[in-house]
Amino acid sequence: MPRFSGEYQETFTVDVPLESAKKHFGDPEVIAKHHGELKRWEQTEPGTIHYVMVPKSEKGVTFNGEYTCKYEFTDDNAFAWRTVGAGNMWSNGSAKFTAVGDSKTRITWSQSMECEMQVNRILAKMIKGIVSSQIAKGSKEFLGRMRSSLR
Repeated sequence: MPRFSGEYQETFTVDVPLESAKKHFGDPEVIAKHHGELKRWEQTEPGTIHYVMVPKSEKGVTFNGEYTCKYEFTDDNAFAWRTVGAGNMWSNGSAKFTAVGDSKTRITWSQSMECEMQVNRILAKMIKGIVSSQIAKGSKEFLGRMRSSLR
């Protein structure tokens, strides 16, 4: 089965102290609530979320994404995630938090995703760019929702 991939990186500053930013952007349940385009999600164990995506159709192909992601702080100011277990999507990435004075935080966000679809090789070539841009667009929109919900 063909695999498709996409990446997204962004560095931005939020108007909250370091600890508040880490608490918000490093909380798996907050991440799941703002994920977008989900049929459902559930926390399967602490720090681990199982996602079932809303089916997406492009060029006559419907994709039903499903994956489980483990989230954890790898040090005081670095948060990371990776896919664990079975599924047809894979996500890994990191967020690095840097205090900018007492009341702001710079976040460097980096994410890569892959998905596997049951399509023939010819169609795979046709939709490769579409899938890659959808992955980047989805990541950017997710970060927008996360920033908007930050208190």
